[in-house]
Amino acid sequence: MKRLVVIRGGGELATAAAIYLHKSGFRVLMLEKAQPTSTRREVSFADAAYDGKKVVARVTCSREDDPKTAEKRLKAGEVILMVDPKGKHIPYFKPKVVLDGIMAHENKGTSRDMAEHTLALGPGFCAGRDVDAVIETMRGHNLGKIIYEGYSYRDQGKLSLVDAAGAVGQILFSPEEGTFEGLQNISYRIRRDEPVARIRREDGEVIGIRAKIDGVLRGILHSGCPVKKGQKIVDVNPVMSREECFTMTDKARCVAGSVLQAVMAWESKKRKRITFDF
Repeated sequence: MKRLVVIRGGGELATAAAIYLHKSGFRVLMLEKAQPTSTRREVSFADAAYDGKKVVARVTCSREDDPKTAEKRLKAGEVILMVDPKGKHIPYFKPKVVLDGIMAHENKGTSRDMAEHTLALGPGFCAGRDVDAVIETMRGHNLGKIIYEGYSYRDQGKLSLVDAAGAVGQILFSPEEGTFEGLQNISYRIRRDEPVARIRREDGEVIGIRAKIDGVLRGILHSGCPVKKGQKIVDVNPVMSREECFTMTDKARCVAGSVLQAVMAWESKKRKRITFDF
């Protein structure tokens, strides 16, 4: 299929990349888990795995389970999400480009033999070995940098100015393993000590989660999602507006623009290598 990009992961940054690629004429297939763990769900196509469809920035992503039907819908210009965390459908679609946007800070099985050109977002990959290029996702001077050799800054043990000064906002992590249940919706203006979620352990015990600061509920896991101890479950921001919960961040736009640039630069270079015999 011409100009097909397969994106592993459907979180905030992967979704921004999908939107930029789609609006630039590429076909986009996203691969996700059956129960995605993205917290910024209002700007993540990952939620299509739960609800069958998700709209972000006026672009609709639809879940499809049959590869042949997915192929037809991709050719019709739709953005499609399939539940395929291991990328088993990649050989069927034979994409020219694969982007790892899982953001697990480690390689979950992406390799250069998956496509002619492979990319990855953030740490966990070596450009030139694991993939052809890595996009820097750490805030700071090098955000969005396209790395063709070596590692991202976080892999090198370096911190951004935001990391060094302390990020704005409060991220809550699960204190126990169990099943997550959210009590408030994204964009809700929450107060300190107000109940925001709970974890139901396997033995039936329920553990309440309370907000630690005043702010806007920027992100929260989908209810019913299984969680592990220490997993990110809630994101509260004290300064952002409620409307901003439904729009892409400057970081997401920057990273997405770099993905688009990297893909188009590769396409341009590939075209120059083509020779014609007349």
